Amino acid sequence: MPDVSPDTHSPPSEGGRRLHAAVRTVLSPGIWLVLASQVALAVSLQWRSAEAGSPEASLLPIMLTTALLVLFLYLQAGAYHALAQGRAAVSPADIVRAGKSVFTAFVWLTVKAGLLLVLIINLLMYLSLLVIGHDLKTVMETLSPFFGPLVGILAFVFVYWLPFVFVRSEFRLLPSLGAALRIARARLSHSGFLALLVLAPVLVSVLLPADIPLLLDFAVSLVSGVLGWVAYIYCAEVLQEFVLEPSA
Repeated sequence: MPDVSPDTHSPPSEGGRRLHAAVRTVLSPGIWLVLASQVALAVSLQWRSAEAGSPEASLLPIMLTTALLVLFLYLQAGAYHALAQGRAAVSPADIVRAGKSVFTAFVWLTVKAGLLLVLIINLLMYLSLLVIGHDLKTVMETLSPFFGPLVGILAFVFVYWLPFVFVRSEFRLLPSLGAALRIARARLSHSGFLALLVLAPVLVSVLLPADIPLLLDFAVSLVSGVLGWVAYIYCAEVLQEFVLEPSA
């Protein structure tokens, strides 16, 4: 694979880190494989919605979607791990090999994080019911437009989470979340670049109409995915540069 590593004899500048993360993303065929699996999963979800009907008619889309979801998670875990171990571009073979050792831990971590997010959302819903005083359906309709932006804001706040998990091999949920917050706070002065990468796609998705063409929707998701990988690589390489204490 192309070697896009910077000169290790002197610390890279902030601009150098950003440029290297972008170049490494573009030059990594493994990342493009993950993005392709993400698009395939999105297409299968659309197909499943279109084929909704009898249980027999929906069985094939469900099986395909499940297989693509497992594949996407495996490739994603492998890419996270491979990118966190070095500074060169990664190939499909790199991420397939890397996924073997971290897939189970990554899936379990994802499940725990998802449950925590659901718990937080349910608590917010309960508090909203107490404050607003309306029924659950009304509260859901009122709050649903804010769920997407909320997830985007959380992704920005915890942007160092997954890089920390894979650079330090720390798959415990709460310790890794705490470390991510401390690192983000320590590097607050450098957060503008990450805010652009993480929050700009959220803003675009909010501004776009709900009935945009399917191809445009996929294109926006693809661009968002590319920016997300740039952010991940940037954060992972920052953590590679600076030796952190286990609790940092």
